[in-house]
Amino acid sequence: LAELDGKVAVREVRAARRALLDDNSEVEGWDQATDLAGGLEAVLDQVPPDQLAGVVLLSDGRHNRSGSVEDVSRRFGILDAPIAVIPSGSDVPPKDAAIISVRSPDSVYLGDRIRVGALLKFDGFRGKKAKLQLFAGDKELEAKEISVPQDNYREEVKFRHAPEEGGVGEYRIVLSGLVDETFENNNEWEFQTVVSDARTNVLLIDRHPRWEFRYLRNLFYGRDQSIHLQSVLLEPDRISGHTPPKVVASASRPFGEANATHLPEVEEEWRKFDVIIVGDIGPDSLSDDQWRILEGCVKERAALLVLVAGPEYMPHSFRSEVARDLIPVRYEASRRTFYGTGEEFRFSLTNIGRNHPITAQVEGQMSNERLWKQFPVIRWRHPVEGLQPAAEVLLYAESTNQKKQKVDSATSLDAALSEVARRRELEAENALLVTRQTGAGKVAMLLADRSWRLREGVGDIYHHRFWGQLVRWGAGPNLRAGNEKIRLGTDQLTYTGDDRVQIMTRLRDGELNPIEDENLIAEVTHESGEVTQVALKYREDSNGIHENLAGPFRKPGTYEIKVRDEVVTSFRVVGARSAVELSETTLNQPLLDSVAQMSGGRVFKGESALADLFLKGDETRTELRETSLWDTWPVFLLLAILLTTEWVIRRRGGLS
Repeated sequence: LAELDGKVAVREVRAARRALLDDNSEVEGWDQATDLAGGLEAVLDQVPPDQLAGVVLLSDGRHNRSGSVEDVSRRFGILDAPIAVIPSGSDVPPKDAAIISVRSPDSVYLGDRIRVGALLKFDGFRGKKAKLQLFAGDKELEAKEISVPQDNYREEVKFRHAPEEGGVGEYRIVLSGLVDETFENNNEWEFQTVVSDARTNVLLIDRHPRWEFRYLRNLFYGRDQSIHLQSVLLEPDRISGHTPPKVVASASRPFGEANATHLPEVEEEWRKFDVIIVGDIGPDSLSDDQWRILEGCVKERAALLVLVAGPEYMPHSFRSEVARDLIPVRYEASRRTFYGTGEEFRFSLTNIGRNHPITAQVEGQMSNERLWKQFPVIRWRHPVEGLQPAAEVLLYAESTNQKKQKVDSATSLDAALSEVARRRELEAENALLVTRQTGAGKVAMLLADRSWRLREGVGDIYHHRFWGQLVRWGAGPNLRAGNEKIRLGTDQLTYTGDDRVQIMTRLRDGELNPIEDENLIAEVTHESGEVTQVALKYREDSNGIHENLAGPFRKPGTYEIKVRDEVVTSFRVVGARSAVELSETTLNQPLLDSVAQMSGGRVFKGESALADLFLKGDETRTELRETSLWDTWPVFLLLAILLTTEWVIRRRGGLS
């Protein structure tokens, strides 16, 4: 760095649980995690792009907070600000056992099981045995013995627990039974889980049990306990001579009773559903009055309407103006069927879809886009003519035979720019997932009934995540406290002194229509009695959500949130959630290599000339600036002198 002295300004940023600049101070537990992505983002936030020469990163590459380091590094590459990476650490792990991470749900629903996965590491304990215990408070719920077969061993141990009552459960996982560990404070992990009975009401409608219907019904009825499902088949298979009893779909039916034979009969029952999914039903399956009720559910009640296209009817058979107004795509109405051409497509994200919560399958934009392209190909989609106003395409069908434009000359660059200009048009013509804000609610349309293909070879991980995120996007978050009219919650249960707290409240009237309150205040009270007031702001185009970020709250302890003196919930602030910084202590060279590559930098080892990356010798830049001469006083003065001189000459010459 001595070579850079006097040539560039050098500023230090320390990145642990959060980035600390020169004037920041540490809080308790600050050094218990490393946020490399946050540290690099802090540089981008603090330094103007035209003044940023680059970054020197001294790290072992162990990033253990949220955020993608690769995505941030790519932004440095775009700005031509390379990252010089200096690795620090050893490839040889110390003799130690630790809980690396714990997967646990923030909330479950009464009657469901809490599924916990603890990832463990054992370095240097070949042939030994360890004990892993799950506690609820001081009560042991389950214990498992782990045999270590090799020196560097990793294993995920799973627990299941069925809570018997609602509320916030305090749990911890303890690893024990080994001696001579290098670190002793990385063998315990605490977490909280809310047990709630507030579920999202979903109505699933289709004509017959096609594959999309079957997988969705199994997902919402058997797998996802956060959903109170009512499913109706309008033309089910019948047993000759047997007439099933009439069962009307209703959100008021007991949880677990999902099968119904008839649609809701009155508007009040329709409005109880947060999400309504309509499949390949015929044009006469819903009357104009029922379509108007659906319109009211979406535009006034702020429900989510999901339309799943089909080859026989949806959406091309619908001529009703009310139905066409709700459907977010333009199509040619006809009585024909669309069974496809057999051409193969794959899921591909649009620019909007790359950053949308519905399509976020894994962390990191690049990894997420790569995953979508790896899903199995599909061979059917419904053709459309275009989009309705304000509709957005998140996924489109990309042909497996499509060739990407190569940019290797001025001519091909122009062709590539032309291709970019046509991209939105092509995405609309080949849309697979279209969304639109409609009144206070939202409408989503799947133009392929093949979302179940996301299950192929991996179970329901991605299929469940996709539909779960679609439901939460449209119906809003499941807030853990309150009643039908007002609910309250936070984005997490446990925070550190560096975290901000997202407070969310949903307000509805007696008919479940969303309410906007410009003066809504949340009172946050620490267990010591210290009170902080947080003004909640209405989220535009939401179903009554009011929210704001509060904190960070530096004092450890329990905080209570109260809204309108009638709904209360709480969260906890701790010095450190767990000793993740001591879970993996070896050098993570692959991540450091990726950071250097993405940013256009290099990994430096030994006596390499670091300054050469930033100091590239003399550089000539041509800059074109436009300056209005009439706005400068010297030019104005010169003009005044010339005009005055001309006037004097004309007067002396007798000219008028």
